[in-house]
Amino acid sequence: MRSTTLLFALLAGQGLASAQLESEGLPAAIFAGLTPDQVPIQFVQPPDVSAYLAQDAARTAAGPLRYGALLDVSIDPTTHGVWDRLPDGSLVWRLLLFSPGAKSIGLEFREFWLPDGAQVHLYDESLEVVHGAFTSINNQPHGQIQLAPFPGDRVVFEYLQPPDVRTTARLELGTVIYDYRDLFALETQLAGATPTGGSGDGACLIDVDCPEGDPFELQKRATVRTLSGGGLCSGALLNTTAQDGAGYVLTAWHCGQGANTVFRFNYQLDGCGSGALPETQELAGCTVLASDNPSDGRLLRISTAIPASYAPYFSGWSRSTTNPSLGLSMHHPGGGVKKLSIDADGATKTTLFIIGIGNVPSWRCVFSGGFQDGSSGGPLFDQGGRHRGFLSGGPNVACPVEAYFGRLYTFWDNVDLSPWLDPTGTGLTAIDGFDPDNPRGGPPGTDPKIDSLSPASIQAVEADSPVAVTLSGTGFEGVTSVEVDGVPLSAFPPEFSVPDNSTLIVTLKPPFDLGSKHIKVIEGALTAEVDLPVDLNGEPTIDLVSSDPNFLISAFPLEIYMGAQPNDAVFLLVSTSLVPTSLPGLFEASIGNGFADLFLVNNFLVSGASGYAKVEIPIAGLPTGTKLYFQAAVLAAVAPTLPLAMSNVESGTVLF
Repeated sequence: MRSTTLLFALLAGQGLASAQLESEGLPAAIFAGLTPDQVPIQFVQPPDVSAYLAQDAARTAAGPLRYGALLDVSIDPTTHGVWDRLPDGSLVWRLLLFSPGAKSIGLEFREFWLPDGAQVHLYDESLEVVHGAFTSINNQPHGQIQLAPFPGDRVVFEYLQPPDVRTTARLELGTVIYDYRDLFALETQLAGATPTGGSGDGACLIDVDCPEGDPFELQKRATVRTLSGGGLCSGALLNTTAQDGAGYVLTAWHCGQGANTVFRFNYQLDGCGSGALPETQELAGCTVLASDNPSDGRLLRISTAIPASYAPYFSGWSRSTTNPSLGLSMHHPGGGVKKLSIDADGATKTTLFIIGIGNVPSWRCVFSGGFQDGSSGGPLFDQGGRHRGFLSGGPNVACPVEAYFGRLYTFWDNVDLSPWLDPTGTGLTAIDGFDPDNPRGGPPGTDPKIDSLSPASIQAVEADSPVAVTLSGTGFEGVTSVEVDGVPLSAFPPEFSVPDNSTLIVTLKPPFDLGSKHIKVIEGALTAEVDLPVDLNGEPTIDLVSSDPNFLISAFPLEIYMGAQPNDAVFLLVSTSLVPTSLPGLFEASIGNGFADLFLVNNFLVSGASGYAKVEIPIAGLPTGTKLYFQAAVLAAVAPTLPLAMSNVESGTVLF
């Protein structure tokens, strides 16, 4: 019975856990049987919920959706909770937080740092919902973190320190976020809201996967939801002139996001008005780079690299002062699933008075899709799909609706954003977006097709390696990566290139074992594959890897491949002279200066499995500028004859 209970708890935890970056690992409550009923309860005084709801109802303009009250606490392992020592020497600290009536509890740590090997979990007392493990990968540069809301008004916090970890974590809980609106129920309600027309809260809110959103697939991937300080807003990822995929997010100043912001990606239905939600994709922690009250602009940088599985798109931007001819906004009204709003007539300049800010220079749009609290900070894209502004305000009503966006160029004029958005110093006033799934910017979604290879085959040893193989076909411009025998090729230094849509060049480095090299061309979920045959060398061939014009480095041994027929005997010769050496009837070498400068490295047998023999030769101590020449003499295994067959000559110069 115990194993069944553990399995149920584990599966429940995997299914319901928030998806901030989590690692493998189980809480001690499961694997060590430390039942939650042994944990002391820390009572947190609930807020006056009716007062909070009255304040929310009195608001007249769009802004952050406040869902939680921030309750100050000061809790750490030295003053609260209970410590246990497991039989293996592991230390466990646990605390049960209880704030009656909370729909969920968020934990914001004033100090959060975990040593390598330590783990943190959150779970309920029945172990049916488990969040974590959170580990040292969740440490933030500023030493703080906000853990995403945990459902219900009770949550157990567990810290596990294995016996081989000698450094204790630094943990100080500073704020409990008391969810008085029921964030999870609100998300469920808004996910099912009417996409267009109709009545109720969902009236005129258009799902991004409705037909109106079909031309804007990239912009959907750029728009994110933010959770910070008990409030929900929207924002968008921005590209830089370095095209480096840095996690910059542009949002509104009045949203008030801080270092402990949680970012949610791809929170949208996969249909129009219905459909499934993707697995929760979240990251916690950021740096506030620029914050400007007069323009209502705020620029953040996510502290953690965005996983490729989140499929981020970094939108282009424009500092143009010209009115956009199209206005498109994507946002998270009510903190719910992503919606879009379109003004086919574009945007005009005006000002918007915001309490606490004053008159904000703004773009004004009249949208066919409405907004709600939580839409604030959402991007305004123009006709070119470039980011032009961030939602500052407008009436919290159904469509058609006026909306006002702080202008990016005003924010930039007030606060120089170039150190982050133009790190290469181009001075550009507009750039296109960056898609890590399509870094070369070719037509996405084009199925790559390989028609032919040149050369059509290679030999086990190629004198001029690396070998450039040209693939001819169609649909190559959108290729994101190439694999050879299952190993991804490097983008820098480049091991493949795409000159045009019908040509892809792959650079292959030795060794080339007999059989074939399997080449796989990848464009997102689309692939094309081909095998390049590798044959035995018809004539004796040697390859000095990294030879001229790349020179030789004396600190590293030389790597030489020798190709011939299986079991052939190879005699590798070296010299510093290109004057020939002749021994009539035995061999005719192109190096060695008549035996005066000719040395035998060793003799080798060619492998029947790989098609070559390989040797590494140390050259430490040779003076800089020394030029070495190599040649092989080969005695055939089948019907051996004299004189010995001679290979090509390979050379290299010692650089240092």
